[in-house]
Amino acid sequence: MTSRLADSAPVYGRLPWPLNLKSRGLVTDTIFELFLDQATMLEAESQLLSRGVDCLPALESLLKGEAKNRFGVPYLQLGLPLRCALEVAIRLGPVAKPLEPHLREQLRRGNHTAAMALRSLGTLEPDSIIQLAVSLEGGLDLAMESASALLACGEASHPAVLEAAARSKAAASMLERVSAHRKQDRKYVRPGAPPDAPSLTPPRGR
Repeated sequence: MTSRLADSAPVYGRLPWPLNLKSRGLVTDTIFELFLDQATMLEAESQLLSRGVDCLPALESLLKGEAKNRFGVPYLQLGLPLRCALEVAIRLGPVAKPLEPHLREQLRRGNHTAAMALRSLGTLEPDSIIQLAVSLEGGLDLAMESASALLACGEASHPAVLEAAARSKAAASMLERVSAHRKQDRKYVRPGAPPDAPSLTPPRGR
């Protein structure tokens, strides 16, 4: 799989795989060091995306907390690396299916980007559906992205989701709002495109 991001103009040019970051004056021979800097994180994401399924072991090591910096601190705990890993998982789509348990754990911790990554998988394990249903009662971003994931993956009628909607007016309202938004967007999707394709620019006055 080759992402359009991989073909965009990176900050420092195309890097070898595996990366040798010592030549850049960085302290650790790992791509995750690039995730720590907003000036280089997109380049690092592009490098991983360009490897397709072969980048899954690297992402898994980060999401499991095994990848650490020279001080022994997991990159998982350093903010930007987790965000970047989840963004890569989103763009990998169903290729990232083996990462689902780790994405679900980040969702459990309240990370709304993890809900976006689960949505991109296309199908959901029962435990993921249950956790997304629980997350419908979370903060605004978490609830919205969880509803979007459930609807996109066709799981809005799962018993756990129906139970959450019956228990919480906020959860039911969020499902209704996101469902209505999806229906509205489908009016502007180009003919022949997949159901979740980006919508065309709506007419003025919408």
